[in-house]
Amino acid sequence: MTGHPRNSSPFRFRHQKRRRKKQMKQHILMQDVATERVNDLLDRAHAIYSTNSVLANRYVFIARKIAMGAKINIPLSKKRYICHSCKKLLSPGNNMHFRMNHKKHYGSYLSVTCHMCGHITRYIVKGKVIDNRPSPAKPSRK
Repeated sequence: MTGHPRNSSPFRFRHQKRRRKKQMKQHILMQDVATERVNDLLDRAHAIYSTNSVLANRYVFIARKIAMGAKINIPLSKKRYICHSCKKLLSPGNNMHFRMNHKKHYGSYLSVTCHMCGHITRYIVKGKVIDNRPSPAKPSRK
């Protein structure tokens, strides 16, 4: 006797493989639908922000919830316009500003400041940033 007859069936593993394959197809389909929905909501949020910022922030909230539920990543180009602290939509000139900075040992970076919560996020920029501003005149020593 090797135990329960259902556990010793040679068809058991084939059935499990088939079920797992079906689940994976459904999961991939769900992720595709979720990605499309998240992109659509974030595009709508950017379009409507100037007229209704509360609704735009609600769109961002829903998009984040969908992305977390489906275990997908928000595209980096759209993720950079969401504050890391207060999770509100960032709109240049309205509720955020950005500066290019360069530190000797840190390198070049873009600092984004949210006006809603005051949070500063720094994004490292590869390569050297060329500063086109005129340098202040140094007083000459005599």
